[in-house]
Amino acid sequence: MNKLEKEFLKVMSEAFEAYNKFGARSNKKLIPLHSWIAKTVKNRLGADFKVNSLGNGSEKKLDGKYYPKRLDITVIKEDKILATISFKFVTANYDQNSNNYFEQLLGETANIRRVNVGFTHMLVLRAYTPYFDKNKGNLKDKQKKTEILNEHHLSKYIKLFLDQDFPHKPEVLGIIVTDFDGEGNCHFADLNELKISNKTKKALNSELSLEKFIDRFVALCLLKS
Repeated sequence: MNKLEKEFLKVMSEAFEAYNKFGARSNKKLIPLHSWIAKTVKNRLGADFKVNSLGNGSEKKLDGKYYPKRLDITVIKEDKILATISFKFVTANYDQNSNNYFEQLLGETANIRRVNVGFTHMLVLRAYTPYFDKNKGNLKDKQKKTEILNEHHLSKYIKLFLDQDFPHKPEVLGIIVTDFDGEGNCHFADLNELKISNKTKKALNSELSLEKFIDRFVALCLLKS
């Protein structure tokens, strides 16, 4: 495991602790993650660039092609927004929301890419995701079942990754599959335990990996500058 991966798992553990303490609707679980990504990108890009996020300055707002959008992580140079990372950390009830997440991603991508701002997406999933019967505000009800990540959950993202470059396709896509032990420590999931194809495993371990995502996002920012 390299330094980047170790740092990521550490901030994921901090995010999960905040999620358990403050609830699903609180943005406190996102602060360590967004801040770490912003600082990691900033270190790669250097002094000429500014990176904004929760916990690192503030989120930036962009007048998109179709509607205004508050951006998760934003790279700026000379007051111009170059590119953004849309970040999604799914903590529970993924199966019932997976199509909505995907449809929102397509719309968000087109809205931002159509104003010539680079758009990328990082999706963090759990291999074993709890399903709660109800979720009222920040209060979780009893866990009804555990959803196990499978090929069906991932196939639409793989198709999107392999699609031609259209405005609805993120310029960089990353998918990281994790889980947590009984003490809330994050680890990368063993993909061999999941019912996913070898093609999907290969993509997750290479083209959609954390390291590849950061490298390609930095390259995109440099290209846009």
